[in-house]
Amino acid sequence: MFIPSLRFFALFCVACALTACAPKPAPEPLKAAVAAGDALRPVAEGNAAGWLNEAGGHSWRGLPYAAPPVGALRWKPPQSFVPWQGTRDALQPGSPCIQYGWAMGGVGSDGSHEGSEDCLFLNIDAPRMDAAQAAAARLPVMVWIHGGANTVGHAAGYDGSRLAAAQNVVVVSINYRLGPFGWFVLPRGASAGAPDPLEGSGNWGTLDTLAALRWVQAHIGAFGGDPGNVTVFGQSAGGTNALALLVSPMSEGLLHRVIVQSLGFGLAQMPRVSHYTDDPQPGGPWSSAEILLKALVQAGRASDRASARTLADTLSADEIATFLRGMDPWALYALYHPSNIETDLFPTVIQDGAVLRQGAVEELLADPARHLSVPTMLGVTRDEPKLFMAFDPRLVTTLAGAPIWIRDTDAYEREAHYRAELWRANGVDRPARALSAAGAALFAYRWDWRDEGRFFGVIDGSKLIGAAHGLEIPFVFGSFDSWPGKDVLFSEDNRPARMVLSEAMMSYWAEFAAHGNPGRGRDGTLPQWPAWPAGAAEPDYMVFDIPDNGGIRTANEPASREQVVALMEQQEPDSPEACAMFSATFRNRVDAWADAAWQRYKSGYCAGQPGATRVLR
Repeated sequence: MFIPSLRFFALFCVACALTACAPKPAPEPLKAAVAAGDALRPVAEGNAAGWLNEAGGHSWRGLPYAAPPVGALRWKPPQSFVPWQGTRDALQPGSPCIQYGWAMGGVGSDGSHEGSEDCLFLNIDAPRMDAAQAAAARLPVMVWIHGGANTVGHAAGYDGSRLAAAQNVVVVSINYRLGPFGWFVLPRGASAGAPDPLEGSGNWGTLDTLAALRWVQAHIGAFGGDPGNVTVFGQSAGGTNALALLVSPMSEGLLHRVIVQSLGFGLAQMPRVSHYTDDPQPGGPWSSAEILLKALVQAGRASDRASARTLADTLSADEIATFLRGMDPWALYALYHPSNIETDLFPTVIQDGAVLRQGAVEELLADPARHLSVPTMLGVTRDEPKLFMAFDPRLVTTLAGAPIWIRDTDAYEREAHYRAELWRANGVDRPARALSAAGAALFAYRWDWRDEGRFFGVIDGSKLIGAAHGLEIPFVFGSFDSWPGKDVLFSEDNRPARMVLSEAMMSYWAEFAAHGNPGRGRDGTLPQWPAWPAGAAEPDYMVFDIPDNGGIRTANEPASREQVVALMEQQEPDSPEACAMFSATFRNRVDAWADAAWQRYKSGYCAGQPGATRVLR
């Protein structure tokens, strides 16, 4: 009984660890979904048939918002979808975008080949209305960008039906190109004379998001939504992609509020890249020049890297693009070594000067002339890193692959606190200070729910996992039943307080979507959520927790990178362990600020230690 339970828990933790950056697994095919007569909606030249969902609203799945980006359209801006005639049954999700599967998380099993390049689909959930009521409703629209480190994930992994029905909003979730199909700058950029200047961008996933928002502008009115009131919300990499829209000159008129949950890569991870470089290091593992050389060898057109480089110099931009677009997608993926899948090396948005403005991101956010100034909500969870820490052999003893106990509870909690505060500094306080300087309406939060209790009566999940990265998502959507590990995370014991907290969060999120201010929630009965005041030394943010742990309340504890280092200086004695703690906290290898702080930390003690390094290996 004991070992099998632990093995199940290990699988649960894998699922949770993946949902930290990725969505829950795609739901079972909707075999029982039957088109409802009052869920028929006009789209372009045809109609979309939806169904009556269990929340009492209407749902539509698998609607194309752009043409399949395959063949000659790989690494090109999304093109308009071909309208259908007659009625299309929108009862099944479209394909996930091509990706490697991960066990019980994201899509498919660990290492499996999943999805397709033909994946630009979206899903819609709305309150129940007939076509005439929907056309007149003009409800707030909430467009969800899933997380998954921009390499995994699927819009259909999130069920917006309860949020839509309970809060009288329209929820849209979108797929977008992932991995090297979503962010990839063709060597030498676009071909000479290319009709579209965006063809050299590399931000294909971002352009997909913009295309989905244009689809919303054109068609959401038929589903009951107001195209003049669109909120984009996303978590982790989805939060990065949402924030990127604020510094895109192409976003004007497409969105009117933004919610960034647990900003995925931080502001430093929007690099300006060279269109062509022979050196794979500056471009990281997604360097298209290096991939071209590997592809030429793989295809037998060159014998080694040196001869491939010589051949590449003779090829035109058009020839390179044609060659790479003709590759089998899995052959292309095979050119990327699995060791490249590391947190600070994931594909991310590129400041190309066209899709995204160039410049220090905080400076862009502080200048209302250089970003889209709309009401913005920023937030994190209290224990962001614990879902990753739970499998770290430095910190946790495991049996049969499952965490058994924390080796040193005090050290575990200190590291979790340092890393979580750094996440809050980077994901909330830094962008918030910039946006508030520009006069934006701004709101911040921290999610503190840690009521998992003991898993199988043995492991204290409240300490091991706590309020970890990604676990607030089912609270925002009000949907727990199909979440990975639900039977362990969400018990009957924690259900009453959990559901009350979820209802409150849905209410605040929907009120923010409706009016740009979460206020006292949709019905005006919740505690007032204060705005982040411009110039305040200790700005207010909202804390979300159950009543036994303080409830929903305000706090004014600022977070900064400097404060994290100062706290470590105070709490960690001069020792190799203190150096390791710094390295575990400041984990991004490309971080000039942390490099300088490392030299000063402990009066240079760590920098002078043989073998000590800022980045934990």
